[in-house]
Amino acid sequence: MKQDVLYQILTTAEDCQTVSDIARKLFLSQPYVSQVLSKAEKKYNVVLLERRTLPIELTEAGRTLCDGLAKLHSDQMKIEQDLRRFTEEEQSYIKIGFSPIWAPGESRKIIPVLQKQFETTRFELIKTFSIDSAKRLIDNRMVDIYLGPLLRGENLKNFFLFQPRIFLIIPETSKLYQEGKRDVQFSQQLLMDLSEEKMVSLSDDSGFQKTVDHLLEDQNLSVNKSIKVNDYEVALQMAVGGLGWTATLEYMLPDLDPDLKYNQVELPRTLIQSDNGLTIHMDSNDRAKEVAQVMTRLMKDDLVARKLIKE
Repeated sequence: MKQDVLYQILTTAEDCQTVSDIARKLFLSQPYVSQVLSKAEKKYNVVLLERRTLPIELTEAGRTLCDGLAKLHSDQMKIEQDLRRFTEEEQSYIKIGFSPIWAPGESRKIIPVLQKQFETTRFELIKTFSIDSAKRLIDNRMVDIYLGPLLRGENLKNFFLFQPRIFLIIPETSKLYQEGKRDVQFSQQLLMDLSEEKMVSLSDDSGFQKTVDHLLEDQNLSVNKSIKVNDYEVALQMAVGGLGWTATLEYMLPDLDPDLKYNQVELPRTLIQSDNGLTIHMDSNDRAKEVAQVMTRLMKDDLVARKLIKE
């Protein structure tokens, strides 16, 4: 039994209703998750997860083991960090976690430059959807650099890039759809009326969706999330396909078919903001910090070239 898998299962359980939810979020099979839990419970002779209640809940023993595994993993990562300087430099990897909204085209531009500048360093890219899982990865040093919504924590350092514009997408099937228009002016009344219609939402563990939900809560609006999906592109395609309105980021829009009928409403920055950039752990090695600084410069240059930020 791999301890890192057990740790992921236990930490993920805190935000799940059922064991099947854990399996879905970790992209594992439900029988495998149950098997890992059962083996651990047999090994330690304790009950780790209360399965008879909804939502499922870690027992006191489960929380104790989870905390212990977190410390164990952190200590192991520190040992590896300390020993890394004694290994051959070409054997080192810089692990970069990234949000799914990081366009593939950006990696094609940036990674070759990093490879050229850091010739003896290899790179591993790790895609993560949930802001919670991203935070766990960076806190537990399972990734060196995270690219996406900025993560907060006393041991974390941020490299701010920009605040992307946020849009509401109104499909042709909505009673609020305005024929012959692409851009529609925002108003509080529009937001209130839209909240009464079905919404295509990102899943609850999405950091971006949490930002949108906070906006709606601040306006005392409740919405009907008729569909939840853990994929930005799928949510957007479902919305423009007529299944409900959604919120999305500006760099998702260029990939939409221009012949599709929908309205886009830019939200005022005074209402909502999403800080994007790079996050590293303060105890990261010097090479990771250097790579993060170079990535920040490269990405800012790219954002300027694309006119997403000013020079």
